[in-house]
Amino acid sequence: MSTIGKQVRLSQLFNQKTKNSIVVAMDHAAVLGPIPGIIDPRKTVELISRGKPDTFFMPNGVVKQVYPYFVEHQIPFMLSIDTCVEMGPEPGYFMLSDSVMHAVQLGASGVCMHVYVGAEKTSDMLKGLAKVAEDCDNLGMPLMAIMYPLGFDDDNDVKHVKRAARIGAELGADIVKSHYTGSVESFAEVTEACAVPVLLSGGPRSDNPIDFLNVLKGVIDAGGHGCAVGRNLWQYKDPLAMLESIKAIVHKGASVEEAAALLKK
Repeated sequence: MSTIGKQVRLSQLFNQKTKNSIVVAMDHAAVLGPIPGIIDPRKTVELISRGKPDTFFMPNGVVKQVYPYFVEHQIPFMLSIDTCVEMGPEPGYFMLSDSVMHAVQLGASGVCMHVYVGAEKTSDMLKGLAKVAEDCDNLGMPLMAIMYPLGFDDDNDVKHVKRAARIGAELGADIVKSHYTGSVESFAEVTEACAVPVLLSGGPRSDNPIDFLNVLKGVIDAGGHGCAVGRNLWQYKDPLAMLESIKAIVHKGASVEEAAALLKK
């Protein structure tokens, strides 16, 4: 077990003053196709890297295209090691598509993978998570588990979200990413039940960016440690302005009004 290696890499993923993190998610194309904002991932990463988010995550094929920007701006990245293809026969199943060893070889500071808790193949995904967590311990690699309830009447209900988050922590994740539960009070139940940092899943692009900022503020006020955001960042008309607004809330304790003002400059 490489405890030192894992702690060193974890420190690279979080702002050392706030202990929070802004993660740019770019694992969408295999699942959803080449959607606007990531049709050319090189352009997206080149632009957003200028704003110095804390880290990115993406599959290895994208890493190989964009890593010079990580070197130039000294930004760590996490390797996405699973995938799900919505156009295939198993849209609710994330299969392992890469390895922790490959993440080490690529110079990653973490790996991330999904579990749909409640889906038909939940057991298979949990077995995969447990094995990856063991590999991460052995190789000193942080693991972010993306834990989503699926198949319930309300997948964002706090009773499902907090159980999914807890499962991720119990099986060895160092970070958990999940849905917002609708209020500061309910999301506080998620962070209290999970022994590792919980990040907001940015989700689909909001029609009104203020709605996303309100959710993000709720997560921080509830004890969350930041966000893993994709479409609400790189599909916004000015991604760098949105990144500054996100930074204001996550790292500077700004109000939604203060953060929103940065979108208008």
